[in-house]
Amino acid sequence: MVVVEFLYDEMKKLTGLTKDQVVDGLTELGAPCEYESETKKVLVELTPNRPDWYSMEGMSRALKSYYKREYNKYSVKESDYRVIVDKSVAKIRPFSVCAVVKGLKFTDERIVDMVLLQEKLLGTLGRRVKRFGIGIYPLHAIKFPIKYTMMKAKDVKYHPLNYPHEASAKEILEKHPKGLENGHILKGLISLPVFVDAKNKIMALIPIVNSQETGKVDVETKDVFVEVTGTDMNACKAALNILVCTFADMDGTVHSVEMDYGINKFDSPDLEPKKMALDIGEINKILGMKLTKKDVEEHLIRMGYKIEGETVLIPPYRADVLGIIDIVEDVAISYGYNNFEPTLPDFFSPGKAVRVYDKIDEVMRGMGFTETDTFILTNENKIRNLGYGKKMKTILNPSGEEFTAIRPTLFADMLDTFATNKTKGLPQRFYEIGIIYDQRTEKRLAFGVMDRALDFSVVKGYLQTLMRETGINFSMRTVESVLFERDRSAAIMLRNKGIGMFGKVRKEILDKLGLEFDVYLCEIYLE
Repeated sequence: MVVVEFLYDEMKKLTGLTKDQVVDGLTELGAPCEYESETKKVLVELTPNRPDWYSMEGMSRALKSYYKREYNKYSVKESDYRVIVDKSVAKIRPFSVCAVVKGLKFTDERIVDMVLLQEKLLGTLGRRVKRFGIGIYPLHAIKFPIKYTMMKAKDVKYHPLNYPHEASAKEILEKHPKGLENGHILKGLISLPVFVDAKNKIMALIPIVNSQETGKVDVETKDVFVEVTGTDMNACKAALNILVCTFADMDGTVHSVEMDYGINKFDSPDLEPKKMALDIGEINKILGMKLTKKDVEEHLIRMGYKIEGETVLIPPYRADVLGIIDIVEDVAISYGYNNFEPTLPDFFSPGKAVRVYDKIDEVMRGMGFTETDTFILTNENKIRNLGYGKKMKTILNPSGEEFTAIRPTLFADMLDTFATNKTKGLPQRFYEIGIIYDQRTEKRLAFGVMDRALDFSVVKGYLQTLMRETGINFSMRTVESVLFERDRSAAIMLRNKGIGMFGKVRKEILDKLGLEFDVYLCEIYLE
């Protein structure tokens, strides 16, 4: 959840709305908020699916559409600015899109808002700089054409932003706050990605920090150069559009930049609205309503869209609109969730049992285990900490930081369960039958035991009981694992084929979770 706060008086200047209209409107749009009379601020809670709302301009844009049916048309002026993307960056952070915005009037408050917008975009859509980084530079301090290229690490030396002196790349990565935060992205590289202007000034070490000389924006800055550079072109374009639309709403004029990739050249940014067919029948089918075309158009206009015939024009800042279901959701928001009338389904379904592991449930519960049920989606860092990173499938466009990958094992969730219940009584015994993805979708059983002191043979007894009661004649073979202690780690074998893992979790892994007790885990393939 992202929290954005702003002074009501500033929002009133942009929208002309009362406090109640601002609070009620944002809440109805799906952004719960409240007004603090002591600070005269409005505090808004946002989910990561609306990154265009991370600025006051973005929220005022939404409110003006909602109350006044205003539609913002964004345009880009042609220019001769040029950025050369060298092929040497292809294996590191291959994509960059840029823009120039002129005629801005920064105040200290607007600069703070701009920095917060960057940070929130990087933390959500940018996945903490992993997907892209953002740089904003005063236009007068740089000379075009600009080059995005690789430079030997020993040659990278400049004065980084908010740092007392000039520093080498090594010092920046090891001592600058941004280097300490994101330096792991460049760890071990002999050459590093940089932006360099026509005077050979290093503008930034990508994606770490801008130069103090060419990258400091202050109240005297009127014109800016904006770059978004990363590993996902679509995400880079989405972030750039949100930024330049925000600057345009601050009365800035957007100018194009030619992105020169060698053979491929194109102008950036692209602020033309995306188009999607207006399917009234599908909207009514999903919502279970009988809205007319005029009704649907009215709701979509309130949500910031424009309608041309049978086509919906999607604003360039709406990175979250990917298909018809997103259009349907906005119709429902405008209609008002509280206005839907609950009804019973007009069909009957008796349902049927889908669980086929009743015997396993019976045995595990008989041994005193409690069943858990966790999500198949997980956080990739949790999986990497267990040594399963190579087997993991990550999600290209996650809705948040909590769920960024498909789990290849049940072990991480089992450890999380113990961490959540660590203040409860001991011993603790949990089991789960769940789906994982390791080259293919599989169903597995995992169980775990936590106590002050556990003996290998005692926990092995649970496994022996389970196998005996389910009719499986297994054996165990000692193996090494980054998860388990060296002399307490075994593979579960069936006819010389591995069907699972069993062992005592290493102390250093338990320490990271704040677990002070012994933990044994077991995972068995059910298919």
